[in-house]
Amino acid sequence: MSRRLPVLFAFLCLLMTLLSCGGSGGGIRGLVYTTNWTNYQALGQIDGASQKVNIYDSAGLPVTTVIIQNVTAPIESTSIELANGNYLLESQLFSGANAGGTQTGELVVPFTISGGQVEIKSAVGNSVDSIAVSPSQASVEVGRGQQFRAYGQDPNGVKTFITPDSITWSVLGGIGSITTDGNYTANAEATGSVRATYTNGRLGSAIVTNTAPNVTHGKWTILVYMNAANDLQQYSVLNMNQIEKVASNPDVRFVVQWKQYPAQFTGGTFNGTRRYLAASDFSNNINSTLLQDMGTTVDMGSAQTLHDFITWGKANFPADHYCLIIWNHGNGWRRSLGNLDLTRAVSYDDEMGTSIQIWELSQALGSEHFDIISWDASLMQMAEIAYEIKDNTDYVVGSEESPPAEGLPYDLVFAPFRDTPDESARNLSKSFVDGMLAVSSYASKKITQSVIDTSQLPALASAVSSLGIELTNNASSLTTAIQTTRSTAQSYSPTSARVYRDLKDVCLNLEANTTIPSVLTATANVKTALANAVVWEGHNSNSPNSAGISIDFSAGSTFASSASDYQLMKFAQATQWDEYLSIAP
Repeated sequence: MSRRLPVLFAFLCLLMTLLSCGGSGGGIRGLVYTTNWTNYQALGQIDGASQKVNIYDSAGLPVTTVIIQNVTAPIESTSIELANGNYLLESQLFSGANAGGTQTGELVVPFTISGGQVEIKSAVGNSVDSIAVSPSQASVEVGRGQQFRAYGQDPNGVKTFITPDSITWSVLGGIGSITTDGNYTANAEATGSVRATYTNGRLGSAIVTNTAPNVTHGKWTILVYMNAANDLQQYSVLNMNQIEKVASNPDVRFVVQWKQYPAQFTGGTFNGTRRYLAASDFSNNINSTLLQDMGTTVDMGSAQTLHDFITWGKANFPADHYCLIIWNHGNGWRRSLGNLDLTRAVSYDDEMGTSIQIWELSQALGSEHFDIISWDASLMQMAEIAYEIKDNTDYVVGSEESPPAEGLPYDLVFAPFRDTPDESARNLSKSFVDGMLAVSSYASKKITQSVIDTSQLPALASAVSSLGIELTNNASSLTTAIQTTRSTAQSYSPTSARVYRDLKDVCLNLEANTTIPSVLTATANVKTALANAVVWEGHNSNSPNSAGISIDFSAGSTFASSASDYQLMKFAQATQWDEYLSIAP
């Protein structure tokens, strides 16, 4: 498996045991959930014949599911043993037995177990007289978040079912924003309220006090955009643990926006999207500081979402130097063309069915600047991509190849940042190359890694443009040379449509197959520009002719189907390379 090709791995997590039904549960530590069915056929009220009760842990992962039937007893109790911690009860009411028929109601209640027994009482068919919001008050730092929940209550304060998806959330006082599922973000220092409005007009609210953020200036802030809503999910946990191992220097901070989708992929530790500040830890658990739970509606395949993370991260964790890592699948510059091998641009969100196209990176990055931008994704170290972001970063780090699914060894890569943060970005960037080559288990994989100095990219683009002109002008004489080069130059995850070749090896192969002086001059100039642009490069014997930057070397017949996309990129607009590709033999 690589950061290009999907595969699933088995993963199993069992966290609790159902002990008994029908009683108060004796003296167990955990939850006693009681339902009063007396009014279940009350006219005009929410009705139901069974419940599906889901218990989730603080990470949003399922602990257990219990089916409760409306049988002869008017009151049914279920006892569940739980360890100490924070939980969420989500009960879905159904019209038929065994959670059959249609869903007619829902009850969502957060609760905490702390050494004893907690009882939650509910009622079916009772009128919704009021809406309760939990927590009823909260203090939130500006830039951080709070999850709110709402549930119905009858005139006696008993929790009762409401119509599914019937709560509308709003923020009073303009102090923040809130999502459709109750995730609040504080925007300014102030006190206001969050309101939950039910369809019958009943209201509930919580007092929110936004406090000043504890903003401190560091030497390095590493922003990790970790989109694990795909088959790489389990490796995100590995990488986060690696990050925690090197998070001990308060001047070198790792801020992670991390999405998981455990409903479809194995190895998850929570559901939805979260923001973390990495904390030093050497266990296999994730012990970083949760800054914000953003809920389950975030689209990590959106350029705007990436932009929002960047601006938020820089505002809340200012530093002398910044590094951005985009973690996910990659597909070089190409968009999806309906081929299984062409389902990635970068940051593919399988839940939403979206990805960020290379020509959308300008929107994502805006005017923000970084010392280093690193692609922890496949096939991204291309001339076309590096040129697209040259004005946003001093150095671009990435792989011409499809690296292993485990991706960057973050503990090895960032140990020098932790230990010597005053070293130059140029010198520190070498650890990306050294780290990838130091992983013994990667020896059998195709490993490439390089660092590009973006200040040298205009000269490289000019040299490539001149080469494109020469290849175009001499195309009829170079048919065999070009076709031979395409088949013999170092390739990367080749398919019929993906024709990515190492740029230096392209030049070497052209030189071996032609004697046309102007072409040889052009290839020599490209090699000189490459030597200036690639400041660090490493590869193993499985990709022997790699030199740090790849390029599209398609035939014209292949390129035609994607020419309009290619022309959206800055590289195409600055060079004659796309003109050459359009006629390439």
